[in-house]
Amino acid sequence: MEKISRSTEDDMTTVAAVVRSTRTRPVPPARLLADAVTRAGLWQRLAARAAGDPGGLAVILTPGTSAYGDPATAVSAVLVEHLVDLLCDRGYRNITVGAARCGPDVWLDGPGFRAACHRLGYGGRTQRGSTYRVVDLSEDIEPAGFPPSSVLHGSGMARSWLEAGFRINIAKNCTHPEFGYALCLANLLGVLPHADKHHHYRARRDGAEVIVDLLHAYAPDFHLIDAVVSSHGCAGAYVGKPLGTGTVIAAPDGALADMAGALLMRVDPVSSPLNARVLSDRGLPDGYHLDGDLTPYQGWRNPPRALVEAVRRLAPDGRAHRLFSIASWQVAPDAAEITDPALARLSRVLTTLIRGADENPAASAALCAMIGAAASASSTVRAWRTGYGKEKIRRRDVSLGIDPDAYTHHDFDRINGLLQPLEEVIDALPPDAWLMRWQHLGSSILFGCERTVNAPYAEFVRRVDISRTISYMTDYLGGRVHVVSRDAQGRPTRQIERNLYLAQPNYMAFYGGPPIDVCKLESLTYGEWSRRIAWRTVHSPNGSAEYDDGSVAFLPADGGARTRIVVRVRQRFTLPLTWQVFRPETRPKLRDPLVQDSYQRFFTRTLDNFEAQYEGRPFRIGRPWQERDDMLAAELPTQRLTEAVRLVRGLASQALAVPRLPGQLGPDGFWHVAPGDVPSRFGPLEEFREALRPAVTGFWQGLREAAARDRRSR
Repeated sequence: MEKISRSTEDDMTTVAAVVRSTRTRPVPPARLLADAVTRAGLWQRLAARAAGDPGGLAVILTPGTSAYGDPATAVSAVLVEHLVDLLCDRGYRNITVGAARCGPDVWLDGPGFRAACHRLGYGGRTQRGSTYRVVDLSEDIEPAGFPPSSVLHGSGMARSWLEAGFRINIAKNCTHPEFGYALCLANLLGVLPHADKHHHYRARRDGAEVIVDLLHAYAPDFHLIDAVVSSHGCAGAYVGKPLGTGTVIAAPDGALADMAGALLMRVDPVSSPLNARVLSDRGLPDGYHLDGDLTPYQGWRNPPRALVEAVRRLAPDGRAHRLFSIASWQVAPDAAEITDPALARLSRVLTTLIRGADENPAASAALCAMIGAAASASSTVRAWRTGYGKEKIRRRDVSLGIDPDAYTHHDFDRINGLLQPLEEVIDALPPDAWLMRWQHLGSSILFGCERTVNAPYAEFVRRVDISRTISYMTDYLGGRVHVVSRDAQGRPTRQIERNLYLAQPNYMAFYGGPPIDVCKLESLTYGEWSRRIAWRTVHSPNGSAEYDDGSVAFLPADGGARTRIVVRVRQRFTLPLTWQVFRPETRPKLRDPLVQDSYQRFFTRTLDNFEAQYEGRPFRIGRPWQERDDMLAAELPTQRLTEAVRLVRGLASQALAVPRLPGQLGPDGFWHVAPGDVPSRFGPLEEFREALRPAVTGFWQGLREAAARDRRSR
């Protein structure tokens, strides 16, 4: 019966209903909601899913509840309870409201979950007496069974979400300083279990990939946008700026509902990176229909383009991005408290600028300049770490990036045939002093190198897994592997792999060069006296590479007493815009030494990593993510600033204090002064120097270590 009902749903036309209230024809919110869900086909889809038993169908509503005492940034609880009444009128009485907060809870001393829900108006009973349950989607977590190719693999979800028979996603109509707008798809980040959404679903993982994989596994069945009273301006999702727009949008597809909402805001639907990724991956439903008036909202203000671009330049895995997302969130004094003084002051400055930026050009310019300066500083720090502080860069959790079912065994089996002519050309090139061969081929580079290591072949191939070769390469940031087939011994023979590396060469990061991000098909062979992996790039999610094909072979040397490693590749990476304008291909005398040096560095370190893996020495760069957030309030980015201010204040108070004479007055009427009673003339400065010593020492030590690593690599 379930299969029949779902087939019936698939045959329905996908309709996005846009129901609006006007000055000449005012319509109450309850009527807007009823008309929207009816015209979008909610009742037909519910009936098909219930299969004649509406009381037995578990329905979950997930309204955006990411406000701290500011209803303008949250879905109206009154509207949600109107929907509960409509459901109960049709016999659907197993209703749950799954609330999840997207705000920076772990940074604030705020109310608990129940208090926050009560503040927003969710009491478990509507004015008409209909009852519903309120659950925290961060509790009662069960394994969700996300596939190994998913960025959410190993993550759980709330039992109420997993066991629901019908899911309704309800978003607030608002702008967003980074995405441009945040509607149904952005609201889905709130249904995921971790309380610290920024850490787990924006910094550790890419938010767009998270939403795509969630839609593949547990997509909502219906979507609503509460645009009765919207929040617009520079950061409507953070700082409430109400605007009566008198609209409710309903659709079975979240991307379609968001497209209608974006058009009403007069913005490009693909301007949001979240929506752009979903539209690229899934597209819009076939034969959809837009039912309603799409005239843009009157008086609506979108975030300035300069602000959106500046915020996007703040890397989500950095503290500057996190600090902005916290400090720009308006918090009502009676709803929560920012415990860090420096963060509280920064929050007052940012929220004041955000509130005034829409009407005051000076405030808008100051806000964009502030965020732009922070973005430039953040980019500079990240570029420096790419070259000299790689141990401080965060690794990445990513999805596979492509559909593994889109490729057949034939696609894997033809890889060796495609690479063979290129490998013959590489082997015919003359080697240089480092036994490296390279040659330009069009706009790509053919490169080959080899090394014979003092390790018995049998022991080397046992310790160095040929199927993990890509992850042994230098500057590897992270990735994901999906095994397609194995041999009789359980070894992978065909697999798909996504790999991320630092910008190559590393100095390209100073020119805005992105990390290398490629998806590859890989074929592996295991001979008696050989191990070989060959790969072909089929996709680059960030457009950083056109070619990154090649092979690595482990072969015996000296009768198996040693091991020979042979690497052959063809690569073409996308240059930053500055270098594209420079056109290095027209300056071969400058280009060729740079190419030779960068390849010699990269593959020398890669061959070193193979030896390190054999010897059991650590060689991975970057810091891994922890399951628990490691950016708790005790490690706020503003904490050091707060401590510095306190230290300066203490030194100033000591310096301005009236000096006290040393020693003490004795009974004989004379001052008696011991050697230890005489204070230093530079006491405050000495204290300041001692407080500053660890930071200075750590800086110079890190600089010396970076220089030593650079010398060793040369």
